[in-house]
Amino acid sequence: GHGSANFSGQGGAGARDGFLFALTLMPTTLFAMGIIAVLEYYGALEAMRRLLQRILKPLMGIPGDTGLAMIASFQSTDAGAALTRALYDEGKLTTQERDIFAMFQFSAGAPITNFLSSGAALLALTAAAAVAGGEAEKVPTTIGACLAVIFIFKVVGANLMRFYLRLVARKEEGAPS
Repeated sequence: GHGSANFSGQGGAGARDGFLFALTLMPTTLFAMGIIAVLEYYGALEAMRRLLQRILKPLMGIPGDTGLAMIASFQSTDAGAALTRALYDEGKLTTQERDIFAMFQFSAGAPITNFLSSGAALLALTAAAAVAGGEAEKVPTTIGACLAVIFIFKVVGANLMRFYLRLVARKEEGAPS
């Protein structure tokens, strides 16, 4: 009834379930933080930053430091946002770079996690079933092609933000003070 105080909420999902879910996230988060610390110690993050600098600067106008945050953002919007905030607070990102990078992350947030959890894995199964059934392949594309399209449009979105910020900066320069 209404008087039961067991935190189960409506339909059985409530505060207790939320807390238990948070507990299951802790080991993976701590493990990821440990891996990052080890990689940083051995200079892997610096190597990745230098490599990505050559790709990300021309591609979206953001520094190579964003590489780890970018990889994290493909799986978790929260991890990507937290790492981006840390980069900004440490002064490794300008306000403009942060805004461009936020636009990249915002469009199709956590694409790998969300795309695969939305049933995209069924693409491969239905294709295999169609081939096994002797029919022509029913699925017009692959999971990789879908993720590639998502990534391309994330880059397009980031560059639209980059263009917009340049336009606003130009207007502010020309405005009488």
